[in-house]
Amino acid sequence: MLICAIFPEFIAPYSPQKTNFDRILLGPNELNYFGTDQLGRDVLSRIIYGSKISLSIALFCSVISLILGAIFGLISGIYGGFIDEVMMKIVDIFYSIPDLLLVSIFVLIFGKGLLGITIALSLLSWMRIARISRASVIELKNLPFILNSKISGFSKSHIMFKELLPNLIGPLIVTFTFTIPSSILAESTLSFLGIGISSPEISWGLMANTGWQGLRSYPHLILYPCIIIFLSTICFLNIGNYLKREFN
Repeated sequence: MLICAIFPEFIAPYSPQKTNFDRILLGPNELNYFGTDQLGRDVLSRIIYGSKISLSIALFCSVISLILGAIFGLISGIYGGFIDEVMMKIVDIFYSIPDLLLVSIFVLIFGKGLLGITIALSLLSWMRIARISRASVIELKNLPFILNSKISGFSKSHIMFKELLPNLIGPLIVTFTFTIPSSILAESTLSFLGIGISSPEISWGLMANTGWQGLRSYPHLILYPCIIIFLSTICFLNIGNYLKREFN
C-alpha cells in the first residue's frame, strides 16, 4: 500500500481521471478488475491513486500529533504541580468535546483541503499521546538517573530531551503506529460525510461516499474502497501489536 501511495503512476493501469463513456458503471471485468464508476473511470486506478492522499493524511497527521503530544506530555510531567494541572485540564477540555464537532470546527477554520484535514486530525489525535507521554515521565522522573541529573544541575530542557525522551521512544512509537489506522478511519469518515477531501482529489472515503449513492445497483463502487480501508487498518493494527510485544 505504501508503494502504491508513493508510485501510483507506475502501478495504476489507467489514469484515475480518464473517462470512458462507453464503459460506464461496469462491474469487475477483464479490463477493469474493480469495475468502472459513473464516468467510466477505472475504480482500481482510483483506489491506487486514492492511497496517496489517504495514507499521506494518516502518516502526516500521526507524525504531527506525535510531536505535539510528546512535547506537551513531557512539559506537563516534568514540571508537575500547578502547570501539570492546568495542562491536563486543557486535555480534558478537548476530550469533552465530541470528536466530529471538534473536527468540523477545525475543518471550517483550516479548510477542506489536504492541509486543512491533516491539521484538523492532528489537533484531534495529540491528546492520547500527551497522556501517555506524561504518565511515562511521571514514572521515570523519580528514578536514580533522573535524580542524578537534577543534582548535577542540568536544566529541565536537558533532562526532558536528553534523559527522558530516549526512554519514551518505545511507547511513543507503538502509540504512533496505532494512531495511523485511527487517522485513516477518521479521514475516510469525514470524506464520506462530505466534510473531508472533495473532488477532483481522490481518497478512499470520497470514493465510498460516491459509491453509497448506487449501493443497491452498483455495489462494487463502495465495496472495494471499504475493503481497502479495512485492510489498511488491520495492517497497521497488526504492526502496532507486534511493536507492542517487542517493546514490552
